[in-house]
Amino acid sequence: MCGIAGFIDRETGDSATGEALLDRMLKRIRHRGPDGDGVLADARHGFYAGMRRLSIIDLEGGNQPIVNEDGTVAVLFNGEIYNYIELRDKLRARGHHFRTDSDTEVLVHLYEESGADLVKRLRGMFAFVIYDSARRRLLFARDHFGQKPLYYWTSGTRFAFGSELKSLMVLPFVPRSVDSDALLDYLSWFSLPAPRTHFHGIQKLPAGSLLELDLAAPAAAKHRTYWRFESARGPLLRDMGRAAEALDAALDDSVSVHLRSDVPVGVLLSSGLDSKIVGTYAAARHPGGMSTFTAGYAGEGSEFDGARRTAEAMGSTHYEIRITAEDLASDISRVAWHLDEPVGDPAAFAVFRVCELARNHVKVLLSGEGSDELFGGYAERYEGMLATLRRSDAMRRFGAFLPKPSLPYPPDKAGRFLRRAKTSRAAEMIALRIEGLPGDVRSPRGLTPAQLARVLSRQEELGAALVRPQRDDLHTLLALDMEWQLPDSLLLKADKMSMGTSIELRTPFLDVPLASLAARIHPDLKLSGGVGKCVLRRCMARRDPDETFDRPKRGFPIPVNAWLRGPLKDRVHDDVFRTAAAWRGTLDARLITELWNDLQSGQYDNGRVFYALWLYEIWFSRMTRC
Repeated sequence: MCGIAGFIDRETGDSATGEALLDRMLKRIRHRGPDGDGVLADARHGFYAGMRRLSIIDLEGGNQPIVNEDGTVAVLFNGEIYNYIELRDKLRARGHHFRTDSDTEVLVHLYEESGADLVKRLRGMFAFVIYDSARRRLLFARDHFGQKPLYYWTSGTRFAFGSELKSLMVLPFVPRSVDSDALLDYLSWFSLPAPRTHFHGIQKLPAGSLLELDLAAPAAAKHRTYWRFESARGPLLRDMGRAAEALDAALDDSVSVHLRSDVPVGVLLSSGLDSKIVGTYAAARHPGGMSTFTAGYAGEGSEFDGARRTAEAMGSTHYEIRITAEDLASDISRVAWHLDEPVGDPAAFAVFRVCELARNHVKVLLSGEGSDELFGGYAERYEGMLATLRRSDAMRRFGAFLPKPSLPYPPDKAGRFLRRAKTSRAAEMIALRIEGLPGDVRSPRGLTPAQLARVLSRQEELGAALVRPQRDDLHTLLALDMEWQLPDSLLLKADKMSMGTSIELRTPFLDVPLASLAARIHPDLKLSGGVGKCVLRRCMARRDPDETFDRPKRGFPIPVNAWLRGPLKDRVHDDVFRTAAAWRGTLDARLITELWNDLQSGQYDNGRVFYALWLYEIWFSRMTRC
């Protein structure tokens, strides 16, 4: 596990200047790899790249860059290739020679054989750059699900990239122009879908994508998608018993390869089913006992009791950290800095704190991300969305014959009928994902009419870009969450918070063979009667017949409303409503003030909007001045 960064700039001048700039980039991401560093440079072409290493596999021999036998292909790599042993054995049988026992080295030899198609043979999480010196070309890749991030910027003959956006900020030729229009998207959906970031010109490589470029013409870089989650086109698994049996084998295999490490591995436990599944399978493969970790807070709804029960069943050495509102106030600046781009999910703070705790005991953690998106875990949300779509489909049949509503969010029932009849199916799916502003379509809050119209147009734009119809509506919603929520919110939070504490976080559910199996399982085996992840529950019953499966879905929740009305009220108000607040140039101060007052009086319950604004202000202050 590492962090990578670099640039192409023929105007940098002498190599000492280029090396100095690269050194500054790498210092910005030292937390991602405190165990060492490495540099790959071609000064003749103005190419400078490097990495920071967190040593996990082949502690002594896995330093980067790693090159092939004749030195013509080199790689800088962030992540883990879990099937590296099997790949290495096949490559050796075909005559390739290995100098190390690291997973990184398989990449250069796979590239020799398959070029850019090497990604099709990988099981893992990764963001890497391969330098083909013979062709003076670079190949960038991001893993199938987007577990590892990669940002880039290009203009003319210049190009810059990094595992973290902040590393690009040290380069004098990369502009820091904040995209104020992105704020509206962020406050509506609490994250931005790739390739967009909060800075003009800086993009993030989408999950499952490649970027190929010539050192002489980086602005002509070619992007292509090599993988997307797709529901199966052939026969589906309809029998619960057969599906659970196949899933049990796939989970066992995935957890087994995710445990490959030369350093201690632990499990990140919440009170829910996903982390219990990961922990149960890991404990079976690790009979010597494991360490488990959880974060919680005082009061109802905390994770402690459920996590303790799982830890006891696993026989693990269990560690807990109790978090408070005062902890969040003291840590919000560090959270904003490490996130790199704001994500309006306060659970990021809990992940940060529990990873800090875990770093005292292990270097690697397993977690349960990805299960909900593969197996329909957000049962109430998915069933509500499906019901809404069915009702709107009936209205859309009359859309061509009806006038457009006069307002983007009509207050009356008839107007809302017209709006739904005129809204495309894809745009409605995007609208149903809104978590912040404008909120309830019957009573939108915090935005002006012009901004509400802009949100409406963004729904159509994002629907056209992100919604890919699958063989059934549930899988269409799952694919949308795999496209946006997973890589650009949940996995971004998981990566940045864990790497901010120099911890590697692995997600066994996000394994290509397992995802391919999930795509073949009938939707009724995933979501039925208000219960999600049905097949996972049956699978777990094979391992633990006493499991009641009655644990509510949480995922390190924070009592954000109570804290914003109580111990954090003054701090958040002072930070958000300061005279020079960044949002004031975009949002209507009167509407936002009214919303704050309603939150305090209990008439408005979406405190996450103000957590998101607070985080944005802290982030804006740090990132635009770093």
